[in-house]
Amino acid sequence: MRSWKFPCFVVALGLMLVRAGSASGERAIPIPANPPAADAIVQAVQARYDVTTDLSGDVIQETNIVRLNKTIVARGTVAFKKPGKMRWELANGDREVIVSDGKTLWMYRPEDQQVLRMPFDSAFRSSTPISFLTGVGKIAENFRVAFEGPEDGRLRLRLEPKRPEADVGVLWLLVDATSFDIVGAEVQDPLGNRSKLTFQNVRRNQGLSDTLFEFAVPAGVDVLEAPRE
Repeated sequence: MRSWKFPCFVVALGLMLVRAGSASGERAIPIPANPPAADAIVQAVQARYDVTTDLSGDVIQETNIVRLNKTIVARGTVAFKKPGKMRWELANGDREVIVSDGKTLWMYRPEDQQVLRMPFDSAFRSSTPISFLTGVGKIAENFRVAFEGPEDGRLRLRLEPKRPEADVGVLWLLVDATSFDIVGAEVQDPLGNRSKLTFQNVRRNQGLSDTLFEFAVPAGVDVLEAPRE
């Protein structure tokens, strides 16, 4: 039986957003001659997502596991809605579903016939990387941010949590130099494992129904309670 561990790719997931309706292979936007400082980039990114009420799309996750010298690729779908709602479905042979209605978070593994239940607040504090998207945190308040320069026609930011996080050591963002949309993200945990996230077919502010973020325990599935911190 697999152990339960909240995946760091979900912690970083809300930060990995491409421009709504953009197609793969979209040409890179030229970097300005004098790129804005890190704090100005953060302010622009924060403003962009302050007006995002919900989003959904497809996601590709590439995880490099240092101990195994192995990269695992998985695909799935994701949806977010403020405040605190999310739905993540990932398939890589086995299937995993993560759902939050803003109060309770569920991690469901159909193959194991088990679901783990935990309070939303214990999974996503305001300091976690996902929190600004779910509407409970701010980037500048919770991270030390440095501008590392242009990369592939984007602005690269390095974010380190001001408070130690069990699942996140460092987070990198690639920000579109014109729209200040986040077009790439990579998260490294304290063990050196890295997860890279790519979004496709993203849609914003669709008025997603709250029912998308509800979870009904299937018949015959055991419900486990996560330890309270």
